[in-house]
Amino acid sequence: MILIFGGRHDPNIAVLADRLAARGMPFVDLRIGAEANPRLRIDLARQLLEVDGEAVPVTGAFLRHDVFLYPTEDVAGAAASALNWYQAVRGWLVSQPGIRVLNPLYPLRETNKIGNLIEAAACGLRIPPTIIDSRPADPAALPGPHIQKPVAGGEYTAPAGQGGAGAQYPRFVQPRLDRPEMRIYRIGGRLLAFRLESPDLDYRQSQNVTLAEAEVPQPEGAALTHLCDRLGLDFAAADFMTDGDGRRVFLEVNSQPMFAAFDRVAGGALSDAIIDALSP
Repeated sequence: MILIFGGRHDPNIAVLADRLAARGMPFVDLRIGAEANPRLRIDLARQLLEVDGEAVPVTGAFLRHDVFLYPTEDVAGAAASALNWYQAVRGWLVSQPGIRVLNPLYPLRETNKIGNLIEAAACGLRIPPTIIDSRPADPAALPGPHIQKPVAGGEYTAPAGQGGAGAQYPRFVQPRLDRPEMRIYRIGGRLLAFRLESPDLDYRQSQNVTLAEAEVPQPEGAALTHLCDRLGLDFAAADFMTDGDGRRVFLEVNSQPMFAAFDRVAGGALSDAIIDALSP
């Protein structure tokens, strides 16, 4: 039986639960939130996981750290609660050799966007010319339009010299690339690709984006598989944009990508791939 764990407000967990139900597959629903949560009890000596007082026969599990926190004035408390839930559930599940979990070893290695770019280039993916600078970029000193984004995330992508440029900490400075943008999911042994069109620099800010299924391009698909294997990722999404010569350029790979909107466009294909990867 598959166990799903994440926040009650997480649309990605919701579409996966709906797909399991549509396929007539019983599952353990361990979603958490502000409301009364299930009781979780783990007995390490007996190697037993109980939910609401009953032992659950888990053969596969899909987990997401809850970042869709419920409305509350105690944001720090909600974040601490979500982290402790995630560490407890994941810590036990990945220690059980008979339970299939995606990316079981990835949290043991440091997630670093700079390192991932270097690894991507070593795997044959084209990466953008990149400078990391702790001082705000001066657009007048750059050869053409450039963007900036923090090396660890936390801000939207912005034109060089704009956005949160006042704070002095390391940011990527890269040439501005063109759309169409492409996202490629790696789920188990499968790759699924999508085309993204948006007039905005960072569509996450406006949610103004059109999605469509696409063929997985080569040689990018094979190189991405190689990269994910090196990073220990069997569940991931990589983003690509296009340079001035029409060549696809790798931006980053995400080990906990959101997928609900893409899954709806694909008629449940992403959820199906996740379920199949977790099934015996």
